[in-house]
Amino acid sequence: MNKDESESPTYAHNSCDLSDHEQQERSKLQAQSNEISSVLLRGEAIVSLVIDGKERLCLAQISNTLLKNFSYNEIHNRRVALGITCVQCTPVQLEILRRHGAMPISSRRCGMITKREAERLITSFLEEHSPPRLPETFAFQVYHTCGWGCKGCFMPSRYNSSRAKCIKCSYCNLILSPNKFIFHFHRMPNSKYHHPDAANFNSWRRHLFLDYESPNEDLSHAWEDVKAMFNGGSRKK
Repeated sequence: MNKDESESPTYAHNSCDLSDHEQQERSKLQAQSNEISSVLLRGEAIVSLVIDGKERLCLAQISNTLLKNFSYNEIHNRRVALGITCVQCTPVQLEILRRHGAMPISSRRCGMITKREAERLITSFLEEHSPPRLPETFAFQVYHTCGWGCKGCFMPSRYNSSRAKCIKCSYCNLILSPNKFIFHFHRMPNSKYHHPDAANFNSWRRHLFLDYESPNEDLSHAWEDVKAMFNGGSRKK
């Protein structure tokens, strides 16, 4: 046996190594990802696909129907501020969306978001946000990594305007607004410096995170609802 034969790549046999059950599951997932459906949002049927096991809706169709009175930049900036990440569909899925009229023929890509994310995005434009129902003394444990980073307690009961002082620093007890808190930091022994994003000076929603090892769904949803408050207001035409 020569050297080339003895060092042949092992990945050449990967397809044969899959069991019948694994191959069936893979085929099933691939088939599901190309099955189109629709979800009714505020009376509008929005096309959806299953991607990575989750049903996701076509953001472009949402933008062109329910949010047609708002610009691309407004929708993009609000989506980013709310922490909503688009998952890009495959070329095959894109062609399916085109055939069903959800995307223009000329489109080369399409972002997909979950139903809950779509509802949050739409509500942030079309409705006034009321605070989630939380105990008066409740506080979110939060952190940011701007500068040397910092940790604090976000008190929803104090968050009654965009500039409200509602975050108490865990190190010095100073109470700051969200916009100011992300530029308030303490250098700790294990801290690493991250240069603040000057282009997004006031985008605290991008930089402030829950400080829990594994927050449950209810907590995460309450945090999303709080972040959606005072986020540029509503504009109707």
